[in-house]
Amino acid sequence: MIKVQKKWRELSKEEKHKIPTKYFNIDEKILNKIRNIRDPKARLIEAAKIQYELFNDIHSYLTTWIAGYSSDVIIRQKFGSTQNLLNLFFTPIKFPNKITPSWADIKRKIKIPKEITEDLAEETGIHIGDGSISILTDKKWKSYQGSISGDLINESIYHRLYIQNLMKKIYNINLSILERVDKNSIESRYKSKAIIEFKHKILKLPLGKKRGIKIPKEILSNNKFAKRCVVGIIDTDFSITSSLSITGKLHSLHLVKQLAEIFNKNDISHTLRMYKDYGRFYIRKEGAIKIIREWKLKNQKHLSKYYLFKEFKKFLPYSTTPERFLVLEGKLDVEKLEKICNKRKRPR
Repeated sequence: MIKVQKKWRELSKEEKHKIPTKYFNIDEKILNKIRNIRDPKARLIEAAKIQYELFNDIHSYLTTWIAGYSSDVIIRQKFGSTQNLLNLFFTPIKFPNKITPSWADIKRKIKIPKEITEDLAEETGIHIGDGSISILTDKKWKSYQGSISGDLINESIYHRLYIQNLMKKIYNINLSILERVDKNSIESRYKSKAIIEFKHKILKLPLGKKRGIKIPKEILSNNKFAKRCVVGIIDTDFSITSSLSITGKLHSLHLVKQLAEIFNKNDISHTLRMYKDYGRFYIRKEGAIKIIREWKLKNQKHLSKYYLFKEFKKFLPYSTTPERFLVLEGKLDVEKLEKICNKRKRPR
């Protein structure tokens, strides 16, 4: 089904009535049959039905034009709301009280978790590390958008396979991937009123800037969930050093305090240095390996460094995730990659 364009709403009534045939190839005989139904409510139902049968979708404006009306006000007059008409064709999913899904959410069968799970805790950590949510307003329209950003060269697999599948499993949403080769960036995007409201209203994650972000208390109070959340944060916002330690800085002092508590509770030896507006963690090799292996990091950027060190006792600065996997798969000699990396780090 092609997009119903906003400019079509400004056309004359006669021009609007031609749109179903001109742009959507709906047979004129079917249109005339629908428009000859005397009961307005029955006529609108048939107009919605033909869309559902042809496109598995229903648009309120197109419904009114198929039925021979010019404005979707007639739908609200006869059904109380557009949603009431749509519910005749799509079984509405029950959402939490604070969540008001959009028609697109219902059509796509977006799911909202009823309880905290390990997957949701980890996805929340990913959001805390590299995610963002926003509500953009354009006149009377609102756009609910979310995204997760990353390094194109080193995190493409993580985004395209792991994050994509995780979001599908939790929310039943398919992410769109935006790659910017010139900026070496990858961005996993989604639009959903229900998901954004869930993250903001229920998990209390902030819109826009994340300087004061913190782990939701429902996750923090359960150690199993807290560790999964930390995995998501480390996977996206920390790095592994040449000594196989984990290091990273966080600009939310609330979050810094929470991570320190989680590390202490789980006997992860670490150093924390506090500055005016951020904190920097340093987790020594023993604790880092425990997190990588037992807490189960998922980002191939980190895992490839660990497996390379484990297999060859080498840490290769300036190597990329795909290159390290080529070595691990036996498709590239480790000494050859080492020479390539040495050339990269030499000053020009």
